Amino acid sequence: MGLGACAAAGPLPGATSLEKAYQSSIRGNWGESIDASTEAIKIARDDEIFFYSYGSRCEFRIWQGQYDAALEDCNDSIRAMPDFYGDPHAARARIFAIKGQYGWALEEFDAAIDLGGTRSAPGGNNPRVIAYGGKARIFATSTDQRFRNEEMAVKFAEKAVGLEKGLNTPAYKILNRDTLAAAYAAAGRFDDAVKEQKKTIAMLKDNGWAAVTYNNESLLEILNKHLRQFEERKPLRGGIY
Repeated sequence: MGLGACAAAGPLPGATSLEKAYQSSIRGNWGESIDASTEAIKIARDDEIFFYSYGSRCEFRIWQGQYDAALEDCNDSIRAMPDFYGDPHAARARIFAIKGQYGWALEEFDAAIDLGGTRSAPGGNNPRVIAYGGKARIFATSTDQRFRNEEMAVKFAEKAVGLEKGLNTPAYKILNRDTLAAAYAAAGRFDDAVKEQKKTIAMLKDNGWAAVTYNNESLLEILNKHLRQFEERKPLRGGIY
């Protein structure tokens, strides 16, 4: 039985709002996604709805740049159903990485990989794929040299991109492809980085995703900025996760 079903009684309270939140996220409408997931939380009665509603709002707030509020949501999601699925752990790992807490981030990405997810999850994003990309980005771009590992960065980034059918949200697909270019740059393969980044920019434009934002900056602007660094034969350090 899926989230939307409750025997003959119809959808579980909050399920319809949660679906609306995810549909808005596909278009990169983070504000609408946050509002809809907040509505789901207000009317939810089922722990699984609470789990996904808090977890989804955490993800949307990360894309919006609201990291402290996002962390609270991730924690609430995990408290609702501890060790259920890896979605909030992957999101919490991203927040830790953004804050430079790379050790904690890697632990959380590993937790997301161990717990995994389900194809029937409302968002349609496999937390393992998000975690592979996240680990790759730390290995490629960490500001702390102790956590950089160019070989592992390329390995995990290629795995994340190879499994991108497990992602439904376009922003995750673009982030992982940007990570692959960053991994190539970290390994000194700048020609490959430029080639990959140009392919990602074309993909972004062809699919009408150019206006999707991360922390109020369009993904197109972010990709072009990174492309210029790769063309100047400079690796990325820190930034988005």
